Amino acid sequence: MATDYSVYQSIYSYMNTILGQLQSLGTLGQTTGTGSLYSSGRTTPSGMSFGETFQSAAGRLGVPESMDAIFKEAAEKYHVPVNLLMAVGKAESGFNPDAVSSAGAQGVMQLMPSTAAALGVENAFDARSNIMGGAKYLSQKLQQYNGDIDLTLAAYNAGSGNVEKYGGVPPFDETINYIRRIREYMGQELSTGRTVTGTSAGQSRKASGTLQNTASDIDLTQQIAEYFVGMMRLQMMSRVSTLGLGSSLGSTDSDGTSLW
Repeated sequence: MATDYSVYQSIYSYMNTILGQLQSLGTLGQTTGTGSLYSSGRTTPSGMSFGETFQSAAGRLGVPESMDAIFKEAAEKYHVPVNLLMAVGKAESGFNPDAVSSAGAQGVMQLMPSTAAALGVENAFDARSNIMGGAKYLSQKLQQYNGDIDLTLAAYNAGSGNVEKYGGVPPFDETINYIRRIREYMGQELSTGRTVTGTSAGQSRKASGTLQNTASDIDLTQQIAEYFVGMMRLQMMSRVSTLGLGSSLGSTDSDGTSLW
């Protein structure tokens, strides 16, 4: 009798969903449907959260991540519409993390060095840091202009001083066209189509950290890995039980090692 692989495909799709859920976790040992598991109650010496520590480790290891996911994370963190944030990134640099304008603006969101420094962006050419900085800046301007997107974009392009000077959107062709172009992009389903490798978080921590901090980070990174494995295993076991597969998937590997 032919093997029905649809069940396996269902499990595979399900685990992809679970992976996305795990990637969105913000704290180590967050409560799940089975209770708070694999929680050590520990933080890094700098007090970074689970997610921040994982990103720092990923940066040190050169692990690529989706730029789309970074935009989504930044939008959620700073309460900025993701379509607005991505539209600005597309208009400013075409999502190019290495872009430099004739005026000296840098990175995906084209931050001027002084602005980047004020926003806490240490490396404007690190896509994650740059996008986070751009999202923070847009959030500040949205608050300043009571959610008015046109004024926010005008300030991003021409500066808040010109918005105040003209009592609204400055009568500059560049700024008017800039706002129009971003409005068009906001109505589209944008995707960067890029993966990037984080660097700045790992470099800054390496430069300022001690040997003890490094050892603690390595230890916590191992705990994070164990947390992921444990969560994935529990979710798989739950799925197998729900599907009623029992022993049909096999409880041991080819060498006799228990899979569960």
